[in-house]
Formats: sequence, structure tokens, C-alpha cells
Amino acid sequence: MALVLTLMAVSFMVAITVQVATSVNWQMQGAGNLRDSVQLDAMNRSGLNLVRAALHADLQEDVKKNQLFDSGHDSWNKMGSEDAPDLFGNGKLNVSVTDLSGLLQVNALVPDEKNQEIFNTMQEKQREIWRRFLTSGKFVVADSDEAGEIIDAIIDWIDENDLVRDHGAESGYYLSLSPSYKPRNAPFAYLEELLLIRGMTKDLFYGNDEYLGLKDYVTIAGRDGAVNINTAPVIVLMALDPLQNMSDETGQDLLDFRENEENMTALVDPLWYKRVNNSLDLEKDLAIVQSQYFEVRVTAGYKSMTRSGRGILERNKDTGVQKLLYWEVR
Repeated sequence: MALVLTLMAVSFMVAITVQVATSVNWQMQGAGNLRDSVQLDAMNRSGLNLVRAALHADLQEDVKKNQLFDSGHDSWNKMGSEDAPDLFGNGKLNVSVTDLSGLLQVNALVPDEKNQEIFNTMQEKQREIWRRFLTSGKFVVADSDEAGEIIDAIIDWIDENDLVRDHGAESGYYLSLSPSYKPRNAPFAYLEELLLIRGMTKDLFYGNDEYLGLKDYVTIAGRDGAVNINTAPVIVLMALDPLQNMSDETGQDLLDFRENEENMTALVDPLWYKRVNNSLDLEKDLAIVQSQYFEVRVTAGYKSMTRSGRGILERNKDTGVQKLLYWEVR
């Protein structure tokens, strides 16, 4: 009997010991994961700060030279994993920057302008730019009529009233859907919101094997409609051509010119494209050479864990003051 009780006591103590050991092991593993998670967050924020420093240094250099322009030759456009060697021990950091000022501003379809006459002029110009953009043959848009419907729907989504444009859609349409929702009646807060627009399809937004996707050529950042022609894709440059004289070949010639380091200083002139083709005449009040909005992507890796950060930075073109408009870490 005594032997049985002893064996039971020993078994109980072994079970308790195993349980305690397991608990301690899980706690140590959890503490280690928390430590690694904190380090990854710090690395992501460091990547963001590296970009901010590069944007600041770039502007200071331009001011020093009295040549205020941004292009693909700038240091912020050449960032990558090599920019942070040995800063984080065994950690790896990759940083990339996209110039959003080279894209079409979707919110510019409803200009932030109180003067009605100027508002109407700016909006009509943006409508024409978007019509040329959507009917370029690069997107899943059948014709000018379909492009007009999409443009009207976007404008109705942004404007503050509930008046339906000729081919647009307001709350009456969206509330009839299942599930139903209301239009924002304010500027787009995120790009994927375009998928809620009447007439917008996944093929148009994301693209497919045959056509491009809007998401790579438009942005929610900015509302003045200005485009940096030093970083804009060819399809955006073509949309800025009111006479539609720009062919794919001419567009490629423009890219080749601005990518050539020998032509770098020429990019300070908003009319540099005439050196390539004098018949071109882009929208003069919208074709600029400075950038204000930048998308930052940071990927941090440590041991077996990775964490990515994405955000939008606004850099004031006059003062250089930076504002973080958006930042998320996943």
C-alpha cells in the first residue's frame, strides 16, 4: 500500500513538473516572439525614417543648386536592401519608394476650388484627361460612352450632393444593391474604394492577361490634378496630351530621354519633352516636374518572421515639411 502511494505521489510530481516546464517553455517562446515583433516594428519605422531622410536630403540638394525638380535619378528612387547594411544584425530590411505625383489623381475629378468658374474649368479638363486615359485601349473600357459613365460615377461618389449626373450614380442606386451602402460624398480615402463605384470591375481595377489595371496608374493622394512628367508612366503622359499626338513609340522616346543621365539636368524644365518631339504640347498648367506625394513600402525580416509597412508621405514643395498621411504595418 505504501509503495502504491509513493508511486502515485511520484507520478503526480512528474505530471506537475512536465506541466510547469511546458508552461515555462511557452512563456519563453512568447517572450522571444514579442521581442522579435518589437524589433520588426522598429525596423519598419527605421525604414520609413530612412526614406524621410532621403527625401529631405534630396530637396536640400535641389535648393542648394537652385534646381527644384524630382526624377528617377534621385536618391529616394534608388533605395533598397543595400541602404541599410549591418544596421540590424541578422535582420534584413528592404525599402522602396513610388512617386505618386506621377500618377493621375482620382480626387481631382472634383477639384478643391471654391470659385465656380475655375472649378468648372478644372473639372472639365480633368474629365477630358480621364476620358483619354480610359479610352487609350489599355484598359477594359469599350468606348467613350462607357468611360463617361465611369467618370460620372466617380464624380458622384466624391461630390457632396446627392444629385445624379447624366450617367452617374448616387445613394438611390447604391442603397438598392445587396449588400447596400452609401456613396462617400467626399474624396476617396483608399484606392480600393474604386471597386464600389458603379461600372467598375475587377478586370478594370486590377487588370488581366490582356489589359492593364487602373490601380497602377491612379492615386488618392492630391487633388490639384498636377502630374510630375519626370516620373509619370507613358499612359499617363499620353492622357496629358490634349491633341493626342503621342504614340507608344513617342512615349518610349520620352522615357529613354529622361532615363539618360546625360539629360538629367534638362528635367528641371517642364517643357523638356519638346526636345524629344516638338509637336507635343502637354497640359502646361498640370505638367510639372516636382513631386509632393510618395508611397513608402518597407519589408523587415528577422529570423523566420517578416513584417511589412506601407504608407504615404506628403512633402511640401515649398517648405520641405513632411507629413505622414497614412501608415500601416502587417
